[in-house]
Amino acid sequence: MGKYISIRGWFECEEHDVSKVKEICREFTENYSDTELNYNTRKLYQSGWVFPENQVNWTTYIFYGADIREYHLDFIKEQISKIAVIPEITGYFLIDDHEGEKKICWQVFDGHFVETEQINILFNN
Repeated sequence: MGKYISIRGWFECEEHDVSKVKEICREFTENYSDTELNYNTRKLYQSGWVFPENQVNWTTYIFYGADIREYHLDFIKEQISKIAVIPEITGYFLIDDHEGEKKICWQVFDGHFVETEQINILFNN
């Protein structure tokens, strides 16, 4: 039995990018190759994505929030890495476990996915 990891964060993008992100998420739900992660679990984890129905002013925000098994973390990480290459999309995600042993941050900018330690984030201490 594995422990759980909390993932929460968002992407900032243009309204026309939402369909691109949805397509990547759909592809991961349908075709992710890890045989340890069955279709029903993939679908469950994908329900953590929240897509806006309408853009408010000029920036569209896509949110993700879920507690998943630590050994399935790559499922979300690989999605975010693939989404990161969409031009001009940015993102910020906090990842930690309930014991405080894992505290990382995924950042998306300029077509890059960067993983760092959470540093100087006061509300998450």
